[in-house]
Order: sequence, then C-alpha cells, then structure tokens
Amino acid sequence: MLAVKLLGAASAYALAWWVSRHEGPAAYGRFELALTVLTIAALAARLGLDGVLVKWMAASQVKGEHGVQRRLVGRVMAVTGLVAAPLLATAMWRAAPLLTSWLGDPELAEAWPWVAVGIPVLTVWGVSAEALRGLSRMTSYALLQPGMVAAGAVACMVGLGWRIVPAYAWSLVASATVGVVLLVTSLPGRSEHSIEGGLSSEWGWKAMMRTGWPMLLGSAMFLVMSWTDTLLLGHFLEEDQVGIYRVAFRMAAVVTLVQAAVNSYAAPLFAERHASGDRAGLKAALRQTTLLNVAFSLPAFVALVAVPAWWMGWFGEAFEAGAHCLVWLAVGQVVNALCGPVMYLLNMTGHERPAQRILWIAALGNLALNVWAIPRFGILGAAVATAFSMALWNVAAAVAVKRLLGLSVWDAIRGGQNSTSA
Repeated sequence: MLAVKLLGAASAYALAWWVSRHEGPAAYGRFELALTVLTIAALAARLGLDGVLVKWMAASQVKGEHGVQRRLVGRVMAVTGLVAAPLLATAMWRAAPLLTSWLGDPELAEAWPWVAVGIPVLTVWGVSAEALRGLSRMTSYALLQPGMVAAGAVACMVGLGWRIVPAYAWSLVASATVGVVLLVTSLPGRSEHSIEGGLSSEWGWKAMMRTGWPMLLGSAMFLVMSWTDTLLLGHFLEEDQVGIYRVAFRMAAVVTLVQAAVNSYAAPLFAERHASGDRAGLKAALRQTTLLNVAFSLPAFVALVAVPAWWMGWFGEAFEAGAHCLVWLAVGQVVNALCGPVMYLLNMTGHERPAQRILWIAALGNLALNVWAIPRFGILGAAVATAFSMALWNVAAAVAVKRLLGLSVWDAIRGGQNSTSA
C-alpha cells in the first residue's frame, strides 16, 4: 500500500507539473474545481454506505458470516450506482450553467458534462474500493487508489496528447472497471458459507441506513472541510490562484502520505478488533498506526517547511507565490499525523455520531473562516483557515477517543497506552 501511495503521489505531482507547464496554472485550477464538484457529488451518491461496507465486511469476516457479503455489496451497488448516482448526475447536468456563473469562468462549461457522466463511475469505483478494503484485500484495494487514476491520466496526456479532463475521465472509467472485476472475484461464491432466507436484522436495511447516515454526514462534512477552500477560491479569485493553492495543498499532503497508507488497513483492523471484543488488540493497533504516522510525518514536515519556495518552484516560477501557503498547510497536516487515525477509530467502534458532530463543527468553522479570510488575504487566508480547522477536528477527535474508548494517541507516541477502560 505504501508503494502504491508513493507511486500515486508521484503521479499526482507529475499530473500537476505537466498541466501547469503545458496548459498553465489556470487550466490546473479549472481541473481541480471540476474534480472538487465530482468528488462531492460522488460522495453524496454513496450515502455513507461505502463506510458501512468497510465495517460490516470486516465484522462478517470475524463472525464467519461470509454468506451475507455478496448480498450486502449487491444492495449497496444497486442503491448508490443505479439510483442515487444517476439522480445526482442529472442534477449536475441541469445545474451546470448556474455553477459556471457562480465560479465566474466560462471555460469551465466544457468540464461539466464530463463531471456529470463521471458521477456514477466514481460512485461505483468508491464502493468497490471500500468493499475490498473491508474484505482485507489490500493488494486489490491498493490498485484503486486515486493516485493510480492520476497515473493513467498522465499516461494519456503524455502518450496520446490528451488534455487533462478527458484523460482523467477515461482513466477513471478504466479504474472503476478493474475495481468491479476485482470485487466480484473476491466475494465468496453462493455455495461458500451460504445463508438461507433474507438477511438478519443485524445486516438489514434499517441497521444499514442507521449506520450509514451518520457516516455520510461525517464524510460529507470532512469533504466540505477539505474542498471548501478550493470552491471559495474559485468564486473569489482567478483560476490561476486556485491552481497555485492546490499545488501547495498537494505538496503539504506529503506529510500524511504514510498515514494514508496506514489508514487503509487501520479501518478494517479496528472494526475486526472491536467486533471480537479484543481491547488489547485495539490498543496495539492504535499504537502501531500512530507511531508509523509520526515516524514519517515529522521528517517530511521539516523538509517541506525548510525550503517551501524551492518545492513550489518545481511547478514553475509563478507557483513560488504559494510558498507560505505550503508552510501553513503542512502545519495542519502534521497535527493530523500526530493525532493518528482517530476518526477511523470512532467510526469503526460504534461512535459515528460523536465523529459526525466534531466534523460538523469543524466544517462550519472552516467555511466561516474561509469566507472571511479569502477576500482579505487571498490564498494565504485559505491556507491558514484550512490548517486551523484541520488541527481543530483532529485534536477534538483525539480527545473524544480518550473519553469514549479510554485510548490515548499521545500515550502511544510516548511509548505506552493507558489502561483505562471505556
């Protein structure tokens, strides 16, 4: 997973470099705005059920109830891919002129048809990836990372001369197709651990929606918090400023590169330990993941903030204006890494609602701060607002983990775990 994350990060930077050098910062800014809308729409279409799949697929593995897995995946695919995603794609198609007007760039109109078509594709891609993660098929899950889509897009741009939007779109279609094939071949057959009749109430519709709804709200608020700065920059500033800011944001994400890989297996691991009542195993998993995060994040943070203008200069002289943004965003990311996978821990142990409330507060605060700061301070205001909000929700989630589960990420960093039980 770490190898794929590194490849994916390199591909994402190669994509940003290629577009910035050949099409300019404004073109990269438009791409990021289109990707923002696509990501938000696809997350809404998944209804939080992709998170339910991670939790339930892992739990059913522990309990030996493999027969429910194929039905659960079929149910989620039908609701999200065949109902919710097409409805949102239609809404996107109709809302395109209004969105173009709000962002103030007529050239964005060319991207919205691609976004509308991409909503069902990205929805199915995301559900397939999360189901594979729940099954602990980490090699397959690794192949469905966003960085692999970026790698395909780079290949299309360099090898075929395509522009960024169609290149990324067709790469996403190929990745989604691979994801469906990998998922179908990974699920147990009907004769393997089969169950008769309908699903029990434990795996029923009511339980699924009750679990999925807070996860959807939490994920939506996390996404709003992650992309509010980009959309508001597109509204208040020119697209070249969006492009510079997004390069700084992606560079700062290097700090949590290992965390992204570690969290890929942390979520199903937490769910398995919780489902089996293995509290000692849960503590050990938290300590392991937190220490791995810290071991990489601190050196990466120091490397970025030491020479931020040099890093940004890779993408062109115009991007050096984002050096201070890179420093602030790296600060937010290092706090994220030091707090560990606390949000995954809350979601996978039955504390979805406290996690949701934390993200709601942080997202609304982030929105207010960006609305105030961007018109006054431009991209630097967006960076400071985003970094502060990121630090806020991570620290709040770490405190919630301590209060609800009796586990401390800070004890893990110091080399131990306290023994308080929840």
